[in-house]
Amino acid sequence: MPLYDYGNTRLRARISKLFTFQKLESFSHLTSIDSLISQLSKTHYKDAIQIALTYSHGYGCITETLRRKLIEIKDNLERFYDPEIWEKIKIIFLRADVENIKSIVRGIIHNSDPSVIMRSLSPLGVIPEQYITRIAKSRNIQDAIDRMAVYELDFASELLALKGSDKMSSSAELERVLEYWYFDMTRSILSGRGENLELLRKFNIIEMDINNINTLLRFIDAPDSPDMAGARIEHFLIGEGSFPTKLLNKLSRLSSVEQAIEHLAKKEYHVPLNNALDCFAETHLLSEFENQIRIYALRWLSLLPKLNPFGVGVPMGYVAVKKSEIRNIRWIAKGIDSGFETDFIIENIERVQ
Repeated sequence: MPLYDYGNTRLRARISKLFTFQKLESFSHLTSIDSLISQLSKTHYKDAIQIALTYSHGYGCITETLRRKLIEIKDNLERFYDPEIWEKIKIIFLRADVENIKSIVRGIIHNSDPSVIMRSLSPLGVIPEQYITRIAKSRNIQDAIDRMAVYELDFASELLALKGSDKMSSSAELERVLEYWYFDMTRSILSGRGENLELLRKFNIIEMDINNINTLLRFIDAPDSPDMAGARIEHFLIGEGSFPTKLLNKLSRLSSVEQAIEHLAKKEYHVPLNNALDCFAETHLLSEFENQIRIYALRWLSLLPKLNPFGVGVPMGYVAVKKSEIRNIRWIAKGIDSGFETDFIIENIERVQ
């Protein structure tokens, strides 16, 4: 049976080099992008910085450096683990593929410029970059799906089944099909017993819960939107996750987001949903709920290398905390470049613990 020892040893070494909150805070006090580049060049970002500096500078250098470090995450894991283990771990990166294709679908339907679409995409997926770029440059949705079929992407057949129907013009419907494909496929990959599979299934359940909570809140907050009007919530729910379909259907008839969250918080995600409710009271942004659940998930994932040191917990935790570090560096760079107050930059750094 393939073991995790080789890969986990190398990832633990990388985890030990991740920036502390205090180090990130010190970056926030810098007054120029050049100073940030100089500081990062003295760390484990050195090689990526040196390559990026050969053809970019300033904020563009930071962006290219972080893109390279994200690609490195996937490349390292694929190299460190046997194919049988990689096939399981890969679902984390397949999730990025789904999110990228969803972003492309939304962008094309809303006639966004391809360059704008490309800036919203993550390089963490397993679909080759040249394929993603060409799909993002498609003339319309049909052209995009045809290209997916040419590239033999696994989910293309699911989208091709909608050809010629009114559903082709609905981003919500296309996204629903992609989500169904992803969860059906990963359910098959993760079937079986064992702690490693349980941890990966929990990762998937959290993603499923985020999808279903987002759907529920949109039904309540904007029932007359073009994507939701006349539809039943069951049509957009992706499995049951932590919440039975019957419960979500019942909550969709409530008159306010606050009422729905009060019921959901009794079942699961008590702390993050209540934190989000406080934020929502100030901002009225539905994204607060997803943000808080993702922070909850990040903190759970960050503990896995210690809780599951000889299994999949190490790569799962490493991917999560490395992505968080990269997100924080991008935020700090943006803050410095935009002239934000230091306290504001520090306040919005994502804290793992």
